[in-house]
Amino acid sequence: MNWTIAQIASVVLCAMSSGLLLSSFGHSPVLGYIIAGIVLGPSCLKFITDREIVAVFSEMGILFLLFAIGLGLSFEKVKNMWKKSFSVTLISTLFIYVVMSIGGYFLKIPQTSVILITFCVTLSSTAVTVKSLRHLKERNDNVEEHTYGILISQDIMALVMVLVINFLGADVHTDETARVIATLIFLALVAFIFLRFQAYAAKLSNFIKKHADMLAMFVFGICLGSAVLAELFGLSASFGAFVAGLILGNSAMKDEISAIAAPIEEILLMTFFLSVGLLVDIDFIMANLSLIFLGILFITVGKTIINIFVLRLCSFNLKESFVISVLLGHVGEFSFMLSYAASNVGLVNAYGVKFLVSLTALSLFFSPFWLIFAERCRTITENVNISSVWAFSQVALDREFKKIRKVSESTRKICEPIVVSVYKKVRENIEKLQKKRAGKK
Repeated sequence: MNWTIAQIASVVLCAMSSGLLLSSFGHSPVLGYIIAGIVLGPSCLKFITDREIVAVFSEMGILFLLFAIGLGLSFEKVKNMWKKSFSVTLISTLFIYVVMSIGGYFLKIPQTSVILITFCVTLSSTAVTVKSLRHLKERNDNVEEHTYGILISQDIMALVMVLVINFLGADVHTDETARVIATLIFLALVAFIFLRFQAYAAKLSNFIKKHADMLAMFVFGICLGSAVLAELFGLSASFGAFVAGLILGNSAMKDEISAIAAPIEEILLMTFFLSVGLLVDIDFIMANLSLIFLGILFITVGKTIINIFVLRLCSFNLKESFVISVLLGHVGEFSFMLSYAASNVGLVNAYGVKFLVSLTALSLFFSPFWLIFAERCRTITENVNISSVWAFSQVALDREFKKIRKVSESTRKICEPIVVSVYKKVRENIEKLQKKRAGKK
């Protein structure tokens, strides 16, 4: 498909409109971006049909989004809360692995695939969770601090997971030693660059300030350069972009770079989540509906229950455990990175990648609904006496019912005069016809 400016503009405007519509209903615009992708993609209107273009579009979205996430990670924050946050992440990963292993035993899933699925399920979306935190009615500093801490620990753990995936993939390829050496060289090179970058950051900052119009190009040049470098070493391009963001976000140039990145953060989010919608293959989902439904059920309900249990083990109170666990009750953008990394090293086939992509896309789509429903359930059970399931549903969905009633009332007010006018005209014509017929007789 040959892209034109009109087509690109149409896609962007559709995504923006969909995001604004969902925002007007009090939901995250992320939902709107995903819906726009689904509607425009190969599964619905087929406005974008080329799967290869969709894949490239998606990988670019993931690459820039992970770069932005890396920019936001602070080693200072990690230092202040690393014990609890890393404990929660490690224990929850272990619990999820045990559950996945039991399921894998009965479904005869290879151990390498069990490990990959465990990694994908463990990691939550930083972008979605941050958006969800902003939409919470009850703001709790303790909840926000610990949620950010767990997200940061998950993001750092994602680096380790990518390396593990690459090592597991070495079993498929004969040159295992070369892969290990390449990974170690890449890590040594990153460490060297970070130290040298820190040493010359002040001089570099002064140089770039003289050429402020080139700062954005400099930032994206480092992002893309790191992605290419990672691929040359047999690692994921997204992994390289994330590492680049991590280095820049903890350098002396952090403020200048953040000022450049902040205005385009929403565009990066829109690009990524639009690509998530474009990747959804409804035919594949319908063909594997029962398995995908079980996966979504485990990710939302099962993962939430596991996280509540783990947080309670780590001395969190019940209310905070519930809210944090619901906020993390989905899988995130790192799952795409892990899926593609596993595919590149032959650890998973095309069906596996499609399954993980579908699972991740649907999880991101349903996560805002799960957050709203779970948070309302908690509030209702604390403050309202409920006599039946129907009454509970009415209270839980009260805001949506009000919105629907309001839209229906507005529609009725607009349409009623038109219907009455048309009815009168039709009635008058019928009466005229009846009089003519009576006169002829």
